[in-house]
Amino acid sequence: MTVDEVDANTSPEKNEFHAKPKSWLDRLLGTAFFRVWPTLLFMGGWSAMVCLVNVKTSVNLTVPHTMITVLGVLLGLTLSYRTSSAYEKYSDGMKQWGNITLGSRNWARTIWLHCPDHTEKAPVNLLQDKTDAIIEKKTVVQLALAFAVAMKHYLRREKGTNYDDLHHLVAFIPTLNTSHSTSMGSTSMPSGLSPRPDAPKRSWTGNGTGHEMLPAENPYPHEPWYQLHSPFHLTSEPESIGAVESQTPAPTQTPPLAIPGDQDHGEGQNVPLEITHFMAMYIAELQERGTIDSPTTTALMNAVVMLSDAQANLERILNAPIPWSFSAHIHSVNWIYCLVLPFQLYASAFGWVTIPATVITAFIIMGYASIAEEIEDPFGYDRNDFDTNHFCKDIIAKELAAVTSRPPLNIREWIFNHHNRSLGKDTNAKTLAEIGDPSVVHQYLKLGSPTKSNFPPNSHPPSSTSLQLPRNNKNKRHATQS
Repeated sequence: MTVDEVDANTSPEKNEFHAKPKSWLDRLLGTAFFRVWPTLLFMGGWSAMVCLVNVKTSVNLTVPHTMITVLGVLLGLTLSYRTSSAYEKYSDGMKQWGNITLGSRNWARTIWLHCPDHTEKAPVNLLQDKTDAIIEKKTVVQLALAFAVAMKHYLRREKGTNYDDLHHLVAFIPTLNTSHSTSMGSTSMPSGLSPRPDAPKRSWTGNGTGHEMLPAENPYPHEPWYQLHSPFHLTSEPESIGAVESQTPAPTQTPPLAIPGDQDHGEGQNVPLEITHFMAMYIAELQERGTIDSPTTTALMNAVVMLSDAQANLERILNAPIPWSFSAHIHSVNWIYCLVLPFQLYASAFGWVTIPATVITAFIIMGYASIAEEIEDPFGYDRNDFDTNHFCKDIIAKELAAVTSRPPLNIREWIFNHHNRSLGKDTNAKTLAEIGDPSVVHQYLKLGSPTKSNFPPNSHPPSSTSLQLPRNNKNKRHATQS
């Protein structure tokens, strides 16, 4: 494969690693308004009732200004802590997905370039052994992609491996084998999975091996944007967005690293952890063969450790929500402030303006609380959650495919050619190499390099005629300076 072919295969048109910008409608529907609008309707009615009672009756429904001032200070402190702690988890989650991407790159590059294209030190059939080694290396490189995809479903609490984007990546792993799944003709769900009560009926697609596949994205439909969101979310459990929790455990659930032949579609298993176990198993096999050196072993182990560390941190973010008592207290302070606000505004001669003023204030306060609640668990299908599918499909999958799309190139193919002008614009590496005399190359590097030491202020680099370089190495004559 030539350098031009490599450039064509890795052109930007074929590898778009940047997420597509959201449309204006997606941005609009992702605002806090569509999560708190029921609360705003209630606050509008509540403030209208306060105004009507003050206008139509002799009752004076007002409160002193001091109470709202004190509540405002407390509200500012609680909202500041709530939003900062939520965004910290959101930011940390993004960093961990960056570590997964980095670990996948290191794993693929080390496997493909530093692991030999043979499975034995003295193979009998060289061609067959090299073929087996290439297939083996490509398979274990894809384990990094399998880890990322499995991590995506794991964080969304989507159990098992029967998904369109995951099953083909892990079907060969013995402890995740799905040989005992249901028949092709059935339209029932895989065992251990139960849909949400409001989930409409969906058809499942087969993968040609007797399994029924769930869609890769949103296997259980997400609630519509106009769905009522609870304005008083008091739960100590992480929000189960797109979860596939079962009411009762599957009778065939097995612990991690189950015995082959006793599998249940990966149900009840930590699939990403299982994948890293087999990645480490491959490293142990290479060590036993004696085909890799210590630095390569260290690099491979560091990649696996990086993936495992990212998983542990993501699990911490997922399973450590804000304590229930703290969440309840924050929501209580928010509601007390918003409910008391109309009484104070009407006392300040706002009149009927109390209604829109109360609604706007409630939108600001409840909006911040809603945003913090949403980004605290950023791995689901909310509009402001991570696009983890972009990480898996558009970044990791394409990068691993680019790494393994060609065999390692000989350095003479991409260094000693006419396109290499990194040594200077006036010549190329192939021309310098054809001279065959190191002293001429050193002379060019000394005089032709545009550095401050060689070129004082207001001076210019030597022109193309400064060095007369021979076109071939037949006479091996020294270049002379004109």
